Amino acid sequence: MADWPTGMVRDIAVPKGLIGGPFGSMLGGKDYVPGGVPVIRGVNLASDGFFDVSEFVYVTPAKAAGELARNLARPGDVIFTQRGTLGQVGIVPPAPHDTYVVSQSQMRLRVDPARADPRYVYYQFRSPAMRSLVRGSAITAGVPHINLGILAALPIVIPPLAVQREVADLLTSLDEKIAGNERLAATALALAEAEFAAAMAGRSRSGVLGDVLDLVYGKALPAGLRNPGPIPVYGSGGRSGSHDTALVPGPGIVVGRKGTVGAVHWSSTDFFPIDTTYYVRPRTISLQYAYLLLRGLGLEGMNSDSAVPGLNRARALAVPIRIPERPELERAVPLFALRDRLERENEALRALRDDLLPRLVSEGLRGARQPRRMAR
Repeated sequence: MADWPTGMVRDIAVPKGLIGGPFGSMLGGKDYVPGGVPVIRGVNLASDGFFDVSEFVYVTPAKAAGELARNLARPGDVIFTQRGTLGQVGIVPPAPHDTYVVSQSQMRLRVDPARADPRYVYYQFRSPAMRSLVRGSAITAGVPHINLGILAALPIVIPPLAVQREVADLLTSLDEKIAGNERLAATALALAEAEFAAAMAGRSRSGVLGDVLDLVYGKALPAGLRNPGPIPVYGSGGRSGSHDTALVPGPGIVVGRKGTVGAVHWSSTDFFPIDTTYYVRPRTISLQYAYLLLRGLGLEGMNSDSAVPGLNRARALAVPIRIPERPELERAVPLFALRDRLERENEALRALRDDLLPRLVSEGLRGARQPRRMAR
């Protein structure tokens, strides 16, 4: 590790820069309105990336400027979870708002720009060592939690500002590339869905789901039998871990059988669907068309009558469908190829970022092994 000074979080905060959320009676469901000043909650502190701006609730500007004036955040502030998912951290983005309210379960750090770059602080707290430190500092009586005193006293490495900015610039560029790929992948999927809708509106014949694909049972894989590896393991709710051996070559489709019944998931790589799922074996259509078809069939509403909710295979395969002519079925394939390429690229970028993160925040660019070459 570079011989950099360490301090406490309070040392890098502006005066009154550490604040918590309001008392419970000051902010609740009764105060939420359709628009106004957004409230930062744990759901906004995305596990991968800076911030999730799609899940806000709001209070009126008058409420924010009045009762909640001591609980505000602005772009560049670092937000920590106080109770719930300890170790969770986010940084308020420059858009789409300029003022936010911090909820009861969050705390805000406003960094002194003469001491630290808030992006560097954010990334340092995203490192495995700091997440572990936060969780290990929790008060465990009742619901595990930390408070402003604990946060203020946490140790932090404070390199020269120039080093902080270099590290933050590199890690930010990786996160921004990942976010850009995600937006492009979402656009590709939306275009594929439009092609699917056009195909369904054209010439087609009647059939049932079993005419075009089969649903094959997944295989049990208890957590204790999984080995470290790159293969995604899918349960009915989506990806639930990894393993060193695939059951099915990718790309492929997973359908929830028990638990999250009827949920449809796409894997761009080889994968392992467990026994709470089916995987799809196409008969006469492409996997890409099968995915779009399954998403629109309402399988989530086809729970069996047993005590444990489940998707009955025979009943699902008997669902009536429309089958377009062959050329129409292939139009979505190139768009899925683009989406798959972007998802694989993001997997590589995340692995690179997660490998660099702990070394960069403790050693800087010179201490990490060839970070600039790897970043390209």
